[in-house]
Amino acid sequence: MTTSNKISKLLPLSVFSFLSLIFVPAAHAQFAPNSNAPTRGTADSAVSEPGLTVFSGQVDVRQGNVRILADTMKVYSGQQSNAAQAFDDFNRIEAIGNFYYITPEQEVRGERGVYERVSDTFTVTGNVILLQGKDNVVTGDKLIYNLSDNKAKVTGTCKGRKCGRNGRVNILIKNSGDPQNTPG
Repeated sequence: MTTSNKISKLLPLSVFSFLSLIFVPAAHAQFAPNSNAPTRGTADSAVSEPGLTVFSGQVDVRQGNVRILADTMKVYSGQQSNAAQAFDDFNRIEAIGNFYYITPEQEVRGERGVYERVSDTFTVTGNVILLQGKDNVVTGDKLIYNLSDNKAKVTGTCKGRKCGRNGRVNILIKNSGDPQNTPG
């Protein structure tokens, strides 16, 4: 088997493995794998009404070693929930504007991130960038990740070679044997 055949057979597996590693920490209904860790958040303001709490202005939510940043975060929860209970009883979270999902191993960026608890699905849209370590990168316009079955799909807005790199999914995975990946 030629090297290019080996690479073409391994690339889909590598991409899937890369994407699944990115979201393993989010596989619980909470932000971090340690659901006993308290959820802490800061924002410039918080407005609460039955079933909805809106955090605005440099929103920073943390649980364990997981961090979510956004301009605005809407937490949809049980009818009786208030701002203090928003993260205990949520069913949907929308993080809008400058969305970041950060763990020690990876970072996901986009314009908007939505988590649906019922479907256990995490969707990021708008100039999506997935970073693992310092060298592995996947970019696209939309990422849909099902946490229950670990299936991920990254899509672009343009199809075909005529698009060039714009609007298409782009992947860069460096291996440890890559001379460009070796310091000095």
